[in-house]
Amino acid sequence: MAPMLKFNVQVSKPELIQPQKPTPREFKYLSNIDDQKGLRNHIPFVHFYPPSLASSSKDPVVMIKQALAKALVYYYPVAGRLRCAAKGKLVVDCCGEGVVFREGDANIKLAQLHQVEGGPKPPFPQWECFLVDDLWGSVLITDSPLLRMQVTRLACGGFVLAYTFNHCICDAYGAYLFMTAVSEFCLNPTRTAPSSLPSWGRETLNPRSPPTISYPHHEYDITSSTNHDPTISYAESDFKSLAQTSLFLSQADISSLKNQISPRCPSFDAIAGCLWRVRTRTLMSPQSTTRLLFPIDTRFRSKPSLPNGYYGCAVVFPCAIAKAAELVNSPLYYASNLISQAKKSVVGEEYRASVLDFIEMNGRRGFCSEGTFVVSDMTRLRFVDMDFGWGKGVYGGPARAGTGVVPGMVTSVIAHKNEEGVEGVLVLVSLPVESLDKFHEEVRKEIDRGISSAIHISTL
Repeated sequence: MAPMLKFNVQVSKPELIQPQKPTPREFKYLSNIDDQKGLRNHIPFVHFYPPSLASSSKDPVVMIKQALAKALVYYYPVAGRLRCAAKGKLVVDCCGEGVVFREGDANIKLAQLHQVEGGPKPPFPQWECFLVDDLWGSVLITDSPLLRMQVTRLACGGFVLAYTFNHCICDAYGAYLFMTAVSEFCLNPTRTAPSSLPSWGRETLNPRSPPTISYPHHEYDITSSTNHDPTISYAESDFKSLAQTSLFLSQADISSLKNQISPRCPSFDAIAGCLWRVRTRTLMSPQSTTRLLFPIDTRFRSKPSLPNGYYGCAVVFPCAIAKAAELVNSPLYYASNLISQAKKSVVGEEYRASVLDFIEMNGRRGFCSEGTFVVSDMTRLRFVDMDFGWGKGVYGGPARAGTGVVPGMVTSVIAHKNEEGVEGVLVLVSLPVESLDKFHEEVRKEIDRGISSAIHISTL
């Protein structure tokens, strides 16, 4: 649950920021990965910055607004709108209408946020004040701004930068590229272009002719035992009825999990396996089937290669499947091995092409949602290091759990240093409020098993 800390934020009316210079008027093709039903949602991010003596005379609102207009010249599709085309396809109308921008002023200092348990990290107190235009679920996808941004000045001279992207226009890596360009224009207002030029590049992801499905794609399965429609739209209240929480896993905690598997086990496999088991134990019946999906970025692993600066969605979602009872009653090794096997299934250069062809042949259906858990690994994206003229942030990354099209289905894992300076990861989760305590307790039990195992081995 969000910490109790009350303060006031005065927020301006929204304005539209357009590219600083005229940009091409055209329609842009979205790939089948971009506009699949499972990604028709919004991804929110936030950065917290302390006051800076070097920038004490500068206004972050003015600087970021100007830099945003410059970045949109190069990323001009972001200033456009998604339109519906034939057969449910979405396209980008590069109309240059602009992105939403607000400024705010809060009567709170960053130091006060540090006094909240765990410091500035999700869930944030009064998050809705820092991003008034935060969007939940599959709303305002078409005919609506693709980026909504808010810069809130803090009473100490620091500020909060928050924004949410339409997921169809970019994935987390694409958001990182765009915001890096904004930060570069902030640091050097006379810069003429970002250091890495963006590339649309969706033509690389055209389906084949004829389409060829060469892998099973269980991530899109619809089980015969249920009438659930994976494309159903949930109301904002469905997402907000769940409680937001986060948990910090130190490197020692991660090592404890890996001790139960193998010292060579990838950290993600151990963390995701732990979270999958705990969530299943907390929320699901033993007789149910559970799936774990985890997005893998194909920019650097599939052929044909995507161009440098590609900022669209390039992720595929390998799927591990298990019976709930077997998953929770088996050792952690069982879960991690299923994840490892799912990873190996997408090693081939053909997998992404098979996904594109599957969607082409089966339509833009959603991911299988019943019993499904998605763990998104963002540990390599250093949003916290972005410098807009105030130095590095004290937090940078996903703004909350509860992203995606189904409430509670998506969890994000990011690199994080806690208030004591301990390195590790932060896991963002949304759960029914009555399940919070059990979830945290079960994660601690998983970690303690590894500690006990290590002690036992050392005494032999």
